Amino acid sequence: MSDLLDPCIEELMNIPSHGLEKKELIVVLNELFSNHMLVALHGRRGLFTPTLQEIEDALEEEKDFLYESQNTFYGLTSGAVELFRELKAQYKDET
Repeated sequence: MSDLLDPCIEELMNIPSHGLEKKELIVVLNELFSNHMLVALHGRRGLFTPTLQEIEDALEEEKDFLYESQNTFYGLTSGAVELFRELKAQYKDET
């Protein structure tokens, strides 16, 4: 998640930047987790919804190797994927 604050986010993600300040990003991420659009996974803890403090801490995590990572994994839920597909279909002709 620390990549979300990287000044080179556009190059890292190959998409335009979200344009949010850190405080704004924390609010958005908290809402996405609270609405079950995002989920966190850690080997010792399993799937969970992080607290606000855990979200803030995650943005400061040091990057490490994905398959050897001690960090928490963050991803989209199936509900978020379905919503994304619906929105993509609805707005496919708009640029």
